[in-house]
Amino acid sequence: MAHRMFHRPRARAAAVLVLLAVASSAAAVDVDVSVRRTGEALVIDASARLDADSATAWRVLTDYERYADFVPGMRSSHVVGRQGSSVTVVQSAEAPAWLMRVPFDVVYTITELPPDRIESNGRGSMLAALESRYRITPSESGVRLDYAGRLTPRSALLGGIEELAVRQGIVREFEALAREIERVHVANVAGENTAQSMSESPPR
Repeated sequence: MAHRMFHRPRARAAAVLVLLAVASSAAAVDVDVSVRRTGEALVIDASARLDADSATAWRVLTDYERYADFVPGMRSSHVVGRQGSSVTVVQSAEAPAWLMRVPFDVVYTITELPPDRIESNGRGSMLAALESRYRITPSESGVRLDYAGRLTPRSALLGGIEELAVRQGIVREFEALAREIERVHVANVAGENTAQSMSESPPR
């Protein structure tokens, strides 16, 4: 019993260190976004340099069932089919536009190309097509995450609040994914360092 009680303060301290490390990663990720119109389509490009490793980025990007846990406005995200590298995902979300919240649903057919590319085609309640691509590129300081998307509205009249909502929804999802990749990476590193420190501490 005494041996067990001795380790509790050290375990609590380790947990605090992990929580502090994770909290420090909650700061906004620096994301570059550009949006332009090409005919009836909107073309969205986004990129972010992340303090993370490629394996963590890949795990977060492909953990579709967890998207609703950290993407603002996403009500649900479910895998409804999987065959080889092809995955079908259904997402339901609400995006803020001015003083409104506009709901939209998308069904994605995703092709996973490990370890660094994910390509998808989507159709939804307001979208005739949404072609998108994620790419993970290792760098000296971590990884670079790039997104390229081409959004074609279902109606040519989609040019106001609904278009703004869908566009903001896509950008918010990218930003949330970038933050979650860094958060998971920092938590993993903090946990590994704490475990190593505890294993190296001399017994008393």
